[in-house]
Amino acid sequence: MMFAAFTLVSCDKADPFEDTDSGRNTLGFFLNGKKVEYFWAPRIPPAVYVESVGAREYTDTLEIWASLEKNEELEKSEHIAICLPLEQVRQGAVLDNVADIELPYLAGSELKEDSVTSLYYGLLDISSSRVTIRTYKQGELISGTFSFEGNAEFMDGSTKHCSITNGHFDVKIEKWGDYRSYMEKGSD
Repeated sequence: MMFAAFTLVSCDKADPFEDTDSGRNTLGFFLNGKKVEYFWAPRIPPAVYVESVGAREYTDTLEIWASLEKNEELEKSEHIAICLPLEQVRQGAVLDNVADIELPYLAGSELKEDSVTSLYYGLLDISSSRVTIRTYKQGELISGTFSFEGNAEFMDGSTKHCSITNGHFDVKIEKWGDYRSYMEKGSD
């Protein structure tokens, strides 16, 4: 009986590559031809559950973020954040080369002291990007597609070109106000 209940709950992961406009909190893309999807865990009450995909509106920026499933293609990238100028999101459907995209990757070991290795994470150096907004409802949801190109540079001096294609998102928006003011006041 418990197994049947768990099986039903665990089948609820939504396909991030479907073009939907309902705020399902999905995100997926292809990184150098390999599928990367948002991390998903079943919601089993009464456990506390933190969303693994979301969007936040600040005063002048809209941030779309997601925790990612394990991905060896870019040395264990665990999350992605796409920050867009809010005014341009409100005005147009296609945003070329205006996104600030954060895709951290394990660039190598920085130092080793007392048998503890400190790992160095780098950010992808973005050379071009395109975000197409399909639906935007202020304070409610945003959906669309994205792609970008960039280079990862590792501590040994080697680089890897990264092509992100067929990116899709359908995300509920949380209103956060001015991030800098929030940080100055504290979260009380």
